[in-house]
Amino acid sequence: MVLPPLMADSAGKSWTVLELINWTKGYLSRAGVEDARLAAEVLLAHVLGCERIELYARFDRLPDEHQLAEYRELIRRAAAQEPVAYLVGRKEFYSLSMQVTPDVLIPRPESEILVDHAVRFLNASERPRMLDACTGCGCVAVATSVNSPRTTILATDISEEAVVVAAGNAELHGVAERVRCRVADLLDVPQDCRDLLPFDVITANPPYVADDEPVAETVSYEPGIALYAGKTGLEFIRRIVAQASGLLRPGGALIMEVGFSQADDVRDIIAESEYFDEPQILHDRQDLERTAVTIRIR
Repeated sequence: MVLPPLMADSAGKSWTVLELINWTKGYLSRAGVEDARLAAEVLLAHVLGCERIELYARFDRLPDEHQLAEYRELIRRAAAQEPVAYLVGRKEFYSLSMQVTPDVLIPRPESEILVDHAVRFLNASERPRMLDACTGCGCVAVATSVNSPRTTILATDISEEAVVVAAGNAELHGVAERVRCRVADLLDVPQDCRDLLPFDVITANPPYVADDEPVAETVSYEPGIALYAGKTGLEFIRRIVAQASGLLRPGGALIMEVGFSQADDVRDIIAESEYFDEPQILHDRQDLERTAVTIRIR
C-alpha cells in the first residue's frame, strides 16, 4: 500500500483534530471503509483516550507525535479492512459499550431487535428467566439484563474465549450476578443452571452462513465458528427449534436472528414443529427480514 501524506510525511506539519478527521474520512472512503467519518472519529478518540463526542470540543487540539504515530498505524490497518471494533477493542450496542476481541463476532444493529422483543416478554413475566445461546461477547444477554433488571439470564457459547469476553461485559455493566456465562453447545443447559428451567425467553444469534457463501472482507476477520453453519446455513437453526420446545414454558418466546434470505426456510422449519405458532418475521433497519419470533403453544 502506498502511504498517504499523513502517514508518510507529517513530521513538518501540525494536525488539528478536525484536520485529522476530515483527511482520514476521505482516505478511508477511498479505501472502501463503510462509515468512514465514524471510523475516523472512533480511532482518533481511542488514541486520544476520550469519548467520540468529546472530539467536537477539541477540534483545535494538536495531537503529539506519539499519538499521530499510533493513529497512522490504526488508519493503515483500517484501510486494509481490519474491523475498527477490533482495533479499539469495543463496540457500541444498545447504547452500551461492549468489549470485543477477534474471538467474538462484532455486535451489529440488527441484533438489537433480539433485545427489544426479549425485554418486552420478560418484563411481563413474574419470575423472568432467559437463555441467550451463541452469546458471543454477551451483548444481547447484557443489554437485556440492563433493561430487564428482574431477569436472570444464562448466556452460553461453545467458545471458551467468547464466554470469557461475555463474562467481562457482564462485570463491566454491573449485571454479573444476574447473567451466568457458561460454555455449552447451542441450547444445552449446564447442570448447575438447570434451576432456571423453564425459560420465558430463548434468544439466539447462531451461525447461519452457508459454508460456500462469500462474505465481505471485514467479516473474514471474525471467527468462522460463529459464522458458518454448514452446507445450507440452516443447520443450527434446525437444532435450536428442535431443542427449544423442551426448555421454554408454554407461552414462552423463541427469538432468533436469521440470514436475510432465510425467512421462508425458517418459517418452514418452525411450521414443521408442533410446539410453536406461526412465526413473526421482523425487518431490520435496512428492511431485510432478519429476526424470527415464535411462541411455544403447548
